[in-house]
Amino acid sequence: MAETSGGANRIELESQILCASLRQSWAINDVKGVLTVVRQLYQLFPDLLPPPRSDGEKNATSLYPLLGLSCDVSQTAVLSGYLRAIRNFQRVANARDRRDEYYRLLDAGYILRKPRLRLSHDLVAVRTWLIEQKAIGEDGSLEPEVVPTPAVATHEAVPAKPQQAITVPMEEKLPLLIDMLKACRVIGPAEVQALKNQMAIAPEIPLKELVLSAGYVTDTQMQSLQVGEYLLSSGQISMHQLAVAMYDELTGMCKMAESLQVRGWLNTQSFS
Repeated sequence: MAETSGGANRIELESQILCASLRQSWAINDVKGVLTVVRQLYQLFPDLLPPPRSDGEKNATSLYPLLGLSCDVSQTAVLSGYLRAIRNFQRVANARDRRDEYYRLLDAGYILRKPRLRLSHDLVAVRTWLIEQKAIGEDGSLEPEVVPTPAVATHEAVPAKPQQAITVPMEEKLPLLIDMLKACRVIGPAEVQALKNQMAIAPEIPLKELVLSAGYVTDTQMQSLQVGEYLLSSGQISMHQLAVAMYDELTGMCKMAESLQVRGWLNTQSFS
């Protein structure tokens, strides 16, 4: 996926290996291999696989054939195939009358040239393929089926279990950075789950690096979030004020710190 300032980390390396394995298995129609790997990738990146469409994902077909490519080609080969497909299309005399086809080529090239978008495309297309192969249910669920254990007949009296008080589980406490990203509407439930899974798999990787690697924010925006984290922790601003100020930065109006000052929520002494 996206490179971070610290280079490829464990999540990066695992995802690269799994992506290569997925595409190789898909290329040779290895249903079992594809299903195994796609489940592992889904654990790492649940945010890249949206819920199945209500129409059964009839339109979720692979984009590789549009560029004359196999699904297991390298990123360099994707770019070469895209440029070749565009050149061939432009040689056609009636190309101007085939704008829809031309736009599909542009879309395919854009999606497959971006590693993260390509993986999302592969997961969606593979899920459709697995449904067609009857490897998963029509609902597109990737969760393994749980086979119920048959009850063992016995003639012995089973003592009644004492009733226990029903307790409501406490809501899991998330790192402040995740709460901030949620409040700023940068991430949603799927992205939160992806970060939680990745933190559990590779706890040695800082959360900041996972967020940057996923491309949720830029380096500059992360710096503003870190300032906001300090201001929140010290009680100088509220989460609502942070969300408003970060909205200004995310939409290109002004930096978060400037927005806080202009709105009168923060004075310049806070940065001294």
